[in-house]
Amino acid sequence: MFKTMKKLFTKACVSIMIMIMFSLNIQMPVAEAAMVGTDQIIQQQSHGQEREKIIAFLDRAEVQQELQNQGVVLQDARARVANLSDTEVQLLSGKIDQLPAGAGGAVGVIIGAAVFIFVVLLITDILGLTNVFSFVHPIR
Repeated sequence: MFKTMKKLFTKACVSIMIMIMFSLNIQMPVAEAAMVGTDQIIQQQSHGQEREKIIAFLDRAEVQQELQNQGVVLQDARARVANLSDTEVQLLSGKIDQLPAGAGGAVGVIIGAAVFIFVVLLITDILGLTNVFSFVHPIR
């Protein structure tokens, strides 16, 4: 009787161990390891930095104003940037880099033209060719 109990107990333990081994094998995915190159890590980091650059560009007041003028909600634009592929992010970031610094569009052109006209009229007043500004005393 003792030998049959021992045999039954051994069979039960072995059956349970086999079921546990199969269940562990099924539930655990196979791990894959590979060497990661430095260029891959740098590329991943640069894509993250380029996304941050685009988000920072969207945070600028003049960009937000232009988005509102075009009827684009800022949150929609941010969601679109989050969904861009790495190639699209790189392309858009490159275009942001190519923009001239301080380019204000038409406002910058108008201010530049006004300053240029003011300087030309000031010089012609100083030379005595015109009399536009009362605070300028000509040299003639």
